[in-house]
Amino acid sequence: MLARYKYLFYSIIILLIGSCKVSDKTTIPRNLQRIYNPASTSLHPETEVYNISDSSSLIVEKIYAKELLYNQANSENKLLARVLIKYNLYDLNNKQKLTDSVTTTYKLDKNPKKIFYTFEIPVNAIIGKDYLLEIITIDQNRNSRQFSFFRISRSNEYNNQDFIVFKKNNNDYLTNHFIKNSTPFGIKHYKESFDSLNVFYFKKNEFIPEPPHIKDTIPEDFIHADSVWVCYLDSIEYESFAEEGVYYFTSEEKAINGVALYNFGSGFPIIQTPNQLYKPLEYLGNSEIISENDSTGKLTKLAIDNFWLDRTNNVNKSRELLKEYYSRVMFANMYFTSFKEGWRSDRGMVYIIYGLPDYLYKAGEEERWIYNPTSIGPGISFSFKFRKNLYSLNHYVLERDKIKTTGWDWDEAVKMWNSGEIFYYQN
Repeated sequence: MLARYKYLFYSIIILLIGSCKVSDKTTIPRNLQRIYNPASTSLHPETEVYNISDSSSLIVEKIYAKELLYNQANSENKLLARVLIKYNLYDLNNKQKLTDSVTTTYKLDKNPKKIFYTFEIPVNAIIGKDYLLEIITIDQNRNSRQFSFFRISRSNEYNNQDFIVFKKNNNDYLTNHFIKNSTPFGIKHYKESFDSLNVFYFKKNEFIPEPPHIKDTIPEDFIHADSVWVCYLDSIEYESFAEEGVYYFTSEEKAINGVALYNFGSGFPIIQTPNQLYKPLEYLGNSEIISENDSTGKLTKLAIDNFWLDRTNNVNKSRELLKEYYSRVMFANMYFTSFKEGWRSDRGMVYIIYGLPDYLYKAGEEERWIYNPTSIGPGISFSFKFRKNLYSLNHYVLERDKIKTTGWDWDEAVKMWNSGEIFYYQN
């Protein structure tokens, strides 16, 4: 499965013409659990949103060609995939009122040379407001659909989505803000011209959140840049951004009114090196055992494998345990990454230890996760609140005062992982 997602970072552009339909329906609460469930769909597109004028934004979505179903059940009698992309735009400044809804359909010829199909869809998002954008992507031949949500920020004079990140060799839009050696990048503003920008570099955030029942937590925001320099936009080189961490580009003399790019390693969001596999074990409370038991003085994959084998005393069971744990880590990286790796976020922490929630509701700037598969008793509920941050539009913080549970639940979950069992709530 991990190899499958490596293709999510390659792209080929193809712009297609579709049909549109506008609706004025209001939002309806519903269980959105599937948005963080990769098994709920065959589609796993990469998506980014950029502001392209004072009155519009642009959805850039790339769909992996091998994830589509092609058949000849069409009037052309050709092998075609049929894709429908719909967006719903909600006004966060007006009780999450639905302000626009557009549906676009595409027919795609099967082409073995294509890796991605890329779609560009304009959105009516005006300066002065913040929006919640829901995107529904459907493979109509397979009747498989994928849901995703994005915040569109237009309330400030400068927003990070005003800066467009593109491939340096062909000017294609990038669908993530990850710096990789294999992808030379450029930056431009949709309406202002900059020859150079100041770069503020912050070392990678190495903290992990405290368990949910702990109220006193470590501040997460960056305070001082580790280094600052001027970047000339016509000569951006990867070597200047090779260190892992956060790079903030701005025309200002301090880190405001700009855009952040992240270097979390060449394989991100996949984790594969011993060091990457080691760090998420901090949630289990005893990751230091690995370094103590590793006599070579250098962390190895064997040391990681032995960590899991010690918990099960069974090779097959330890492989199952390892696969599930690190799958959750990888998907946390895919869904929850902000100015730090997704597995280090509050949502990532809960996702890794508890797994996928049974119910998930979004309201305004809040997500509520509920674990209660049998509907008997109150279960466990977590609320995550969007928090404005210079470096990300995907930063949600656990509202710890709202948790109606004790440390016992968390301790029992961690204990089960350490005893060699995959934890699912009420299992």
